[in-house]
Amino acid sequence: MLDNVTAALIAGGKSKRFGSPKLLASYRNKRFIDHAIDLARNISSDAIIIGTLKNSADARGLPVYKDLISGCGPLCGIYTALKYASHKYVAILPVDMPLLSVNIYRYLYLNCTMENPVVALSHKGLEPMVSIWPVSMIVNIEDSIKNLDYSLYKMLKKYNAREIDLQDFMPGYKEEWFENINYKKELNNLQSNDSMKIPFEKI
Repeated sequence: MLDNVTAALIAGGKSKRFGSPKLLASYRNKRFIDHAIDLARNISSDAIIIGTLKNSADARGLPVYKDLISGCGPLCGIYTALKYASHKYVAILPVDMPLLSVNIYRYLYLNCTMENPVVALSHKGLEPMVSIWPVSMIVNIEDSIKNLDYSLYKMLKKYNAREIDLQDFMPGYKEEWFENINYKKELNNLQSNDSMKIPFEKI
């Protein structure tokens, strides 16, 4: 568990590219939302979900909050997470990376400051939805939203986010952690290749 951290699962996407609710898709006999909830609970005892769930039971007892502002993409979810956080830091989790490890967040946490977000840099590039934000950043997000500047990448650059190169510096780094599922074909490929991979411990 990480001290002074609220874990926020961002579940507000419409899954248009996937073609059906991505939250309920299954991988390794477990739904995406369950992978994400298990990860959130390993990060912090204070875990929340940002988005809308048709079935409240899917939240497995976690508080669910709708976006306070709509129309600004992932930034709306992060803003809402910071608003409802009980601690001074918020760990942001996506729902479409079922192989994410808690060790990523432990490593990011070592680099946290009260002034800047800390964001993962994987072998694929910057991963804005795998990040830890100080709640104090809420003022900066509000300014961006007022100016209709919704680009998460631009915001991270503007406010000097600490980009942590996990591939080069994190012990035990695994490319599989950052498998991002946007299409059913990607999930099918991941499932078909799974049997050829050496099992690894996610948590």
